[in-house]
Amino acid sequence: MNKNARIVLAILFVLGLVLMSAPHQAQAKENEISPLIAGGSWTAGQAVDVTTLAAKAPTWLQLLTNGVRVTEAGKICHPFRGGQFGWIGEIRQYKSGEWFKLKTTNDWVNGTEGQFMSCAEAPAAGTYALFGYWIRPAGYVVADGAPGFDCNTIEWGEIYVGADGNILISGSGSNLPDGTRFYYTVVSSTPDLESEDPASGYDTLSENFFGIDTGLDGDYFDPVIFTLYEGLHNCTYPGTLIYSSFPG
Repeated sequence: MNKNARIVLAILFVLGLVLMSAPHQAQAKENEISPLIAGGSWTAGQAVDVTTLAAKAPTWLQLLTNGVRVTEAGKICHPFRGGQFGWIGEIRQYKSGEWFKLKTTNDWVNGTEGQFMSCAEAPAAGTYALFGYWIRPAGYVVADGAPGFDCNTIEWGEIYVGADGNILISGSGSNLPDGTRFYYTVVSSTPDLESEDPASGYDTLSENFFGIDTGLDGDYFDPVIFTLYEGLHNCTYPGTLIYSSFPG
């Protein structure tokens, strides 16, 4: 075998290794949307990218996993570590341009020695995904935030009613990068929230400012008590944030 032939074979060998490894790289990235909250894989079906379709979901929900496509009805589950720390999971079905909520169970599978998972019964073949929102659990205390960051530098701003009548929460963070998330959770309201009302949501910091549209009508829901939480350094609004149109 001459020298040129050996070089060609060597190149083909290297290309073969690259092509063989490509599917494994794609698989490794399959569950990187929120690996700390819901890392892992679906128990059935084939993983699919639904990041574009997720924009059609309710605004207070965060996409936590890649979607899954199943070919028949049956139970689907996904690991959901965040469910132990205040995250509420909702498995939804994408159909006719909308995400429809399924009855979802967030609990331990095979006891506490097993795995905390979010599960639902897929009613038919189709595309599904796990969404979620965060509610601060009772007794959850984050007083000082992450080491090396002063939570007092955050200006939590004000709560008011916008031009469209919705309750808005605004603030600023001069020492925070763009994209930092600020979450709200409704602790209580008058009247009580219905199932379709947003109980939680977030906005991302842009040019040092954030402005959360809660989607709640300030004329109908009055008063409303919120908690407010910054996601990068675990800073929380001191106490509770109260919206009320009544003086005092």
